Amino acid sequence: MSSVAPNRLSSRNYPVAATAAKPKRVTPTILIAEDSRDSREMLEVLLLLRGYDVLTAEDGPTALQLALANVPSLILLDLGLPKLDGLSVARHLRSYASLTRVPIVMLSGHDPMEYKQPALDAGCTDYLLKPLDFRKLDEILDHEVPL
Repeated sequence: MSSVAPNRLSSRNYPVAATAAKPKRVTPTILIAEDSRDSREMLEVLLLLRGYDVLTAEDGPTALQLALANVPSLILLDLGLPKLDGLSVARHLRSYASLTRVPIVMLSGHDPMEYKQPALDAGCTDYLLKPLDFRKLDEILDHEVPL
């Protein structure tokens, strides 16, 4: 009587199926370009509490530099920035391929009847009047950069 060794499977002979790693969720980053320290800090705290990563700039050139270096998920851009106003910043941002699809929301205390269309023409996707309507801001965030 011959004895036959049982068939054994070895992991050396058969590749072990790799377990699919869950993709890491990337937290959206929002750039706040606002010269008013109080407004900038209030928006920063609000967005951090909602779970966003936040970058801040207090003037136009800094906003451009941060946007180019980090490519944020959304930009909140004050119309009245020093050194380079919000409309100019928006036009510059739209000239870079990496930033053409980043939503830009213009923030302004100026009459939307006069300034909304120029903001949209400069490449902004929306216009929010100050003082901000936080429900409207929430709608924009939920649509453009949902968590």
